[in-house]
Amino acid sequence: MSKQLAELPETTHHGKESVNHFAEYQNQDADVLKDTATYVLVPGAGHPAASYDQVQKILEAQGRTVHAVTLPGVGERRGELSRETGLQTHIVDVVNFLRDQRLQDVVLVGHSYAGMVITGVADRVPERIRHLVYLDAVHPQPGQSLIEAQPLIKHVPAVSKPRVVDGVTVNLYPDGDTFTFLGLLEPRDVAWAQQHLTPHPWKTFIDRLHIENSEVLASIPRTDIYTHKTAEGLTMAGMITDEEKSRAWLIDAGHDLMLTEPDRTAEMLLAAAAHSRS
Repeated sequence: MSKQLAELPETTHHGKESVNHFAEYQNQDADVLKDTATYVLVPGAGHPAASYDQVQKILEAQGRTVHAVTLPGVGERRGELSRETGLQTHIVDVVNFLRDQRLQDVVLVGHSYAGMVITGVADRVPERIRHLVYLDAVHPQPGQSLIEAQPLIKHVPAVSKPRVVDGVTVNLYPDGDTFTFLGLLEPRDVAWAQQHLTPHPWKTFIDRLHIENSEVLASIPRTDIYTHKTAEGLTMAGMITDEEKSRAWLIDAGHDLMLTEPDRTAEMLLAAAAHSRS
């Protein structure tokens, strides 16, 4: 493993200040090797569990137990999509998975939209969660919907301009605009996306997140991992504090970092779990 993954860039197109004050990720190999964590990986909007295939293989090669899930209504579960498929549908599905598998001491990872999901799951079953990892993900406050928690999406047509397909309103239709937003630019990544990505139920973006125990939720350790582009956007919009930056790690990757940078993503997940033990 490399000793250092995500460094602060010297410059960006917005200038150095746009990503200033973020933590510099340093791997701690000894702690990583000692840890034996169980991971549950929740993909972002329109993504199946297979989006984590490469990351899962790396984690399992390090002796970790890994479960990747597909949310109802997308991927291989697209047949479950209906007008009623919403945020609560997804939260309940992951909660039931944890219970059915009798999982404890879980490192729960959410990419992008799944930041909403893992927050809701941790609120429902905090006793099962050891650590939360937000992979370039939304960080909702109680009572917020995704579009309220992340208003910057109004600038992303693939996200903010839903369409009706077979009577269900969806966004992130798998086309060129979506692939560009996700940072999938290489031909092999585009080919994968064309085969695996599906439209996502828009209702999940406008449903509000209901939190029952904010204090318990806040007590669960968490790691925030941002791509440079997201970090710049949050900083320029004044949506992240210096204190929040000091607890976040940066990675030089596109939004679908688990697809385009699986080695670095897996290493950061290993380090996050090890950090929660210290």
